[in-house]
Amino acid sequence: MLLDFTVGNYGCFADEALLSFVRPGLKTQTPRAGQSWQDVTYRVAAVYGANASGKSTLLEALTGLCWAVAHPGWSLFRPYALKDGSDADPTVYDVNFTHDGVRYHYEVEAHAWGIGRESLHSYPHGARRHLFTRTQEEGGELSVKTGTGMTGPTAEVRKVTTPRDLFLASAHRYRHKTLAPIARGLRLGSAVRTVNHDEAERMDRIQWMMARMVEDPAHWEAMSNAVAHMADLGVKRIEVREREIPPEALDRIRSLVAVLGDEADEEISKEIPKEMLERMRRSLVFVHAGRDGGEYELGLGAQSEGTVTWLASVGPALDALRSGRVLVVDELDASLHPGLAAAMVELFKSGAYNTAGAQLLFTTHDTSLLGNSPTRLLDPGEVWFCEKDGEGASELVPLSDYDTRPGNNEQKRYLAGKFGAIPRVDLSRLLECGFSGDAAEMPEAS
Repeated sequence: MLLDFTVGNYGCFADEALLSFVRPGLKTQTPRAGQSWQDVTYRVAAVYGANASGKSTLLEALTGLCWAVAHPGWSLFRPYALKDGSDADPTVYDVNFTHDGVRYHYEVEAHAWGIGRESLHSYPHGARRHLFTRTQEEGGELSVKTGTGMTGPTAEVRKVTTPRDLFLASAHRYRHKTLAPIARGLRLGSAVRTVNHDEAERMDRIQWMMARMVEDPAHWEAMSNAVAHMADLGVKRIEVREREIPPEALDRIRSLVAVLGDEADEEISKEIPKEMLERMRRSLVFVHAGRDGGEYELGLGAQSEGTVTWLASVGPALDALRSGRVLVVDELDASLHPGLAAAMVELFKSGAYNTAGAQLLFTTHDTSLLGNSPTRLLDPGEVWFCEKDGEGASELVPLSDYDTRPGNNEQKRYLAGKFGAIPRVDLSRLLECGFSGDAAEMPEAS
C-alpha cells in the first residue's frame, strides 16, 4: 500500500513535490489501536492539470523508482532542466509504503554517476527502526550501515552493489532474508502496476486477460462478462477460442524465427516460442444480440475503440483489486466515456469490491469526476492539481488546501480557474504572428 511519494529535482519538478494517500486524521506514525491502514488512507488519487503540466512526469518518477528496485543499474538521475546547476544536485525520492501491514520509509539520492545515499526504516510497532543506510561519494567506496535487526548476507550484497545499483535492488536479487521481501513489496509488477494506452501495451493486456480466462475460465469469463454488462457495451458474453495453426503458416513462422534468432544453433533458432504460439492460437469472440433475437459473433477487430480500451483497462484493475496492488493509470479517461472512468474509480472506492486495500493513482482531464451529480465521487484529499509556475517548474497542490465545503461544485470552480491547473489559451497570438483566414490553401497530396 502506498502512503505517500515525494520527488525533487526530477524532470519538470525543480522543488520537491509530495503526493499523499494518508487521510488528515492520522497524526501518528502508524494507525491507532482498532484501526487498519485501510482506515487511515484513501483508495484513489486523481491528478489534474493542463497538458505538459507534469502529471505524467510524476507517475514516471514513482514507477521509475519501483522499476529500479527490480532492475539494478537503472538510472534514477533526471535533473530539472530549466535551471543552471541543477545537474549538480541529486534527484531525490522519498516513499512511505506498507508491506505485510508494516510501514516502511525509503529514501534515495541519485547523481549522474550513481547513488549517493539510500536508506530504509521500518515502523513495526509505531517506533522508527533503522534497517540500513548506504552512502557513497563519486569515485569513493560504498559504505553500508545496518540496524541490529538485519539478517541475511548483507556483506555479500554490499560487495556486488555497484555505484549505479540500488542496494535494495541488489538485496532483492541476492534474496536477502530481511530486505528481499520488502523490495518485492515495492518493485514494479508486485505492488505497483502501470497502465498506458499505446497499442502494443493495450494488446498485451488483452492477451493477459485471455490467458487468465484459459487458466481459470469459471472465474475470469464470469468477470469479463460482468464488466462488459456493467459498461453497457452491447455484448452478451465474451469467450476465448483456440484454433489450430495451419502447418504452412507454422513453417513460415519458423523461417522468420530462424532469421531473427541465433544462427549458432539452427535447431533451437527454429523453435517457435511457446508464448508466441499461445497468442497466435487464442482469439477473443464477442457475442452480440441481434435485433432478431439471434446471437452474432464478432472478433476483437470489429469492436469499438472504447470497448477495447475498457477491457484492456479493467483487466489490470480487477487484478489489482484481488491482490491489493497500486494501479497507476496515465490518462484514465483516454477513449473512455466519463461514466466508465467513474465506474473504475467507484470499484476502488467501494468496500464491497476493494477488500484487499488496492489503490488507484491516475491522471485525467475528466472534470465530471469533480462534480456533485448525483453525488460527489472524489473527496478533497483524493484530488491533486499539477501546474507550472512562471519559470516553468511544476508544482503539486491538493484540493484539500482550498475551501471545499460539501455544497461546493468543484467541477465548476475548477473550470472557472479557482484552483489553477488549467490551460491558458490565448488565441490573439495567432493574429499577432499574421494568421489570416485568407491564407493560401495547403497543397493536395499527390
